[in-house]
Amino acid sequence: MIISQEHEELRAALVLQSKCELKQIGLRQCHVSLEGSEQTLKKPFSLPVSFNSTANAITDGVLRIEVRFQIQCYDSSETPSLLFNVECAFDIDYELDDKTFQPAPESIAAFKDGTAIFNCWPYAREFVQSMTGRMGIHPPPLPLLRMVPKKKPEQVAASATTPVRRRRRLIPSSDESQSQTETPSTTLETSSSPENH
Repeated sequence: MIISQEHEELRAALVLQSKCELKQIGLRQCHVSLEGSEQTLKKPFSLPVSFNSTANAITDGVLRIEVRFQIQCYDSSETPSLLFNVECAFDIDYELDDKTFQPAPESIAAFKDGTAIFNCWPYAREFVQSMTGRMGIHPPPLPLLRMVPKKKPEQVAASATTPVRRRRRLIPSSDESQSQTETPSTTLETSSSPENH
C-alpha cells in the first residue's frame, strides 16, 4: 500500500515533523461486522482499504489528528461477496517542541495526509488482525504502508519509454520455475491464495 505525495508536500510535512513528537495514539471509535462464512466463500480474498484524516486546531501545543480506516474483505466470485467489514478511527496527538510555533496550513495538510496515516497504520493492522482472530477467520495480512514521492509527468513519460533491463541469474535457484508477480503500486488491495490457510 502506498501514500504518494508531491515533493512540495513532503517538504511541507517535514517542517512540522521536525518540530513535534508523537505523544499518544488511542482508539476513538470502531465498528466490526462478520458478513459471511470463510468456508462457503470463494478464495482468494481481497482486502480493499480506504482511509482519511482530519486535523484539529492546535491546543496547548498539541496537534490532534483523527485517522479513519475502513477495511473490507471480499471473496473472488464473479459478484464478490463481503466476508467482513472493519471501521476504526484513531486519535493521534503530536506535541510541538515549541508551543509558540504555528505550522502553515499546507504543512498540517501534508502531515495529516502522509505522516499521521503512516504512524497510525501499524495500529490499524493490529486492530484488524485482533478482531478477525476473534471472529475465527483467517484473512490475508494487511500490507505494509510505504510513502513515496509522486513522479513528475516527465519522469512518468521517461519510465514508460525506457526499456527494462533484466539481470541474468548466474546460478539457477530451486524455485526458478515458479512465477513471481508484483502487486501494482497503485492498488490498495491485498489478496491471499488458498495455500495460505
